[in-house]
This record gives sequence, structure tokens and C-alpha cells, in this order.
Amino acid sequence: MRTVSACFSALVPSVITATVGLLAATHAWAEPPTHATWEMTFRDEFDGDAVDWDVWESQAGPRGRTKPEGRWPENNLVEEGVLYQVTKKESPPRGDRVWSTAHIMTRTFRQQYGYFEAKLRYGKYLNNAFWLFRPPGKRFPEPPHFEIDVNEGHTPRELAMTLHFFVQPEGTDEEERYSTGKRWDAPMDLDEDFHIYAVEWNEKELIWYFDGTPVRRLANPNCHAPADVRLSTVIMTRQLERDKVDIETMQGVSMAVDWVRVYRKKEDLDRPKPPQLPELEVYRTPKLVRRDRQVAPAKQKTELLTEDFQTVALGGLPEKWELGDGAPEVIASHIGSAAASPAKGNQILRLKAQDYALVMFDQPVKGRLEVEFDYYTAEKRESLLLVTLGDFDRANPARRRTSYYSGNIGPYIHWRGPHINYFTKQEQWTRFALWKRGQWNHARFVVDVAGRVFDYYTGEGGTQFESGGLFRGSQGEAKGLGLRHRGAGYPVYVDNLVVRALND
Repeated sequence: MRTVSACFSALVPSVITATVGLLAATHAWAEPPTHATWEMTFRDEFDGDAVDWDVWESQAGPRGRTKPEGRWPENNLVEEGVLYQVTKKESPPRGDRVWSTAHIMTRTFRQQYGYFEAKLRYGKYLNNAFWLFRPPGKRFPEPPHFEIDVNEGHTPRELAMTLHFFVQPEGTDEEERYSTGKRWDAPMDLDEDFHIYAVEWNEKELIWYFDGTPVRRLANPNCHAPADVRLSTVIMTRQLERDKVDIETMQGVSMAVDWVRVYRKKEDLDRPKPPQLPELEVYRTPKLVRRDRQVAPAKQKTELLTEDFQTVALGGLPEKWELGDGAPEVIASHIGSAAASPAKGNQILRLKAQDYALVMFDQPVKGRLEVEFDYYTAEKRESLLLVTLGDFDRANPARRRTSYYSGNIGPYIHWRGPHINYFTKQEQWTRFALWKRGQWNHARFVVDVAGRVFDYYTGEGGTQFESGGLFRGSQGEAKGLGLRHRGAGYPVYVDNLVVRALND
């Protein structure tokens, strides 16, 4: 184990002038790009008989609420100059998890900008990750916060080069995470041999490298503070399902790391960057789009549906409601708890991650429609999706599960982060309003089915106009309503739902 500083300058040259080219995986030493001179600031060759815990620290505990594994220091083994991050089945379960993987981070070493590289071999079917992290929280209390995934790849050949970064959007009091990723397939199976994964990070851009060749280039949006260095593995159940692999196959699988090295740029040289640099990508942070009222007011309102969930059997759905997917259910709202019903009643609809409930109208609506309800969730992640439904085969379970985006598409309204968004093929996800987590919110949507637009109102009684949006498609008439939890976070609770047809 070696970190490089002034007192260790005899270990390596203090300044390295490098030549860029395709680096063979068997090279013992990789060099930074040639357009600058560099000094080494950190290295670990894993040449001892164990991880040096004065330099690294390990996660010790379960990985998230819904993940299959925990991570423990003992899953990091060093043998013959190589770190192995081993996947194991725990019997009996440890930390309430049957499986375990590994995650280490530099204990005190942090650096802003530089050239970061690691020589590693994939573990088959694992998520194999080498990354730089500055997360919100006690470790890094001050912004900016970001995650640079040098690579977070899967077998056989996938590299996933991603930047996650946090900013505080206008009109909010919390940071929100944005992501921009790119996947690239290597010309060989990455679990067969060692390869070098690197990123060059400076104040203007990030350049990702594979075996010395640049493969992605991105303008730096806000990554201007020191971050730590991390190595980790993850069991990705959706990848196992994609590859038709049983989770038992993961026993003993490991990512192997030959070394990690970090450099700081000393001086730019009077020579151009390599001509094969990828085109510079620029990520534009989405903006909140405000619209004036688009739907004409109505003189008459005809109630089509009202549901306060008070007479519904616990664990079930209201009469005429249908199960789309998952296990949506009416539950008892605990009076005094944060999610207690805003009304006098004590029953509410709960939608957990991926739950989907739908209800069809007795008569389709071709003109204007009003949807009003209360909702609550404890966190700002991907959560509630509100749609009106068109034609689909209700007798077909697969079509019923996908009815929120199949058939004739109407408004597609999604709570995502601190914003409410609509989706169209032309505009993609567009933010039109803000909401508050950890409290009950009131929403009223006035929809012009024929005009393919909607307005959004909030506040007590749904009288405060906020903005509006467009339809995803060309729904001719609304035949029903769908509520889905389109995310992976805390449940969403819904109460006091009313649907009305509007007429002149």
C-alpha cells in the first residue's frame, strides 16, 4: 500500500510525461495523457497480504431497503498483489441479507481534478464499479455533490460511464440529482482479462478512457470540489433476469483489482489533445416551464367518480377498481402519523413501488375532465404517475399491466424529484410545477381531452392555478383513470379522489 506525497517522492517520478495510445492490458504501468505533465498523488498496488485499512474504509451493512445484499470488510481479499471483491452467500443471513458484496472508499484521500485510473477484471454478472464520490451528508456537508462513475459495467462487454450531480433547482430548498450516462461496448469480454479504466477530470470537462483510448467526453456541469475514490460490486437482480442467470450463480464471483493510481496535473503542454477525442457532450439542466391557462372554465360539473376509501375492505381496492400491477391496497391511516389522512376518515390508498391501480368510467369523456385528489409521500424520488386511459384489452393481464402507456395515450403526469412533470414524444419530460414532500398536497387537474392540454391547480380547494402541460399522444376520449407508483422509493398515499366531467 502506498500513497504518494512529498515524503514518498522517491517511490515514483514526481513528474510524468505520458504518451497516449492503446495500452495493452498486460502493461504493468499505465501513463496519463500526453497533453500535460502529471504528478502521482495516490497509488495502491495491493502488494500486501490484506487491505490497508489506514488508507481504505469499508461499508459494513445492508445496501438499501430493497437490495439483496450487504457489504462487509471481509469481502475484500488481497492475494498475490490483487484485490478481490468477493460475492458470497451468507448462511445464516447477515444484517438481514442472504448475500454480500464489497465496497471500499479512501479513508482520507480526496482530490479535485486529475487523472484517475484502475486496472481491473470484471466479475461475471456483477455490477463492477470504479468511481469518485462526493455525496451529500456528513462526509461532505458542503456542495457541490456529485458522483463520477469511471465505469460501472456489466459482462460481457458493457462500460457504463455516468455522471450524477446535485443542484438546487430554482424555487426549491433541496438539492436534486441529475444524471447523464453513456454505455459503450468493448471489443472483448471484460471478465476474461484485466483492462484499464480511467477518467481525466478538469474544470472544463471529463474524458473517460478504456485501455488508454478516450471513449466519452462531457462538459463539466458543476464538479468543482474534492471527491474520494471507491471500488465496489453490486448484485443487480434485473441484470440477472435479463441474462437469465440464477442468483445462486453469484456465489464466489469477484471483481479483481490489480491497482489504483491517481495523478494531479502540473502543467499543460504546448501540444494538442489526441485527434480521436469524442465529440464534447453538454448536459442541459431541465428548467421549470410555466404556461398560462389552456382549458376553458365550465359552467356545469357532472361527478363521475368519488372515492374516500372509507367503506373499502382493508387490503383490497374499491368496487369497480382493477388491479393493474403489484399490490395496491387500501390501508388504515394511523391518526397522528405523518401519513394520516387529511380528512376525518382513517383509510387511504397505498401505492408501493411499481403498484398500479385503475378504474374505468361508466361513460367515456370526449371533452373536458377534472381530476382532484390529495396525496402524500415521504421523499422526493420517482413516485406517482397519473394517466387517463384509452382502449386496451382488459381481459389480457399483460395489456392491463401496461395500459397506462398502451392504447390511446392521454396526459402522462409524473411526480419526479421536487417537480411534477408531463411527457410528450416531442418535449420528453417537462417540469411544470413543484410539490412538497413529507406533507399532504392537494392537486386538481383540468383536462381538455380533445384539445390535448391540461391545467394544474393546487392549494386548499384546488383553487390556486400553477401551470399546465400537453398530452403525450392523441387520446380521442378518456375511458378511465390510472394511478401508478413509477419508482423505487417510499409509498405514495392517495385520498379523497373525485373525477368530474365538465360542460358549458
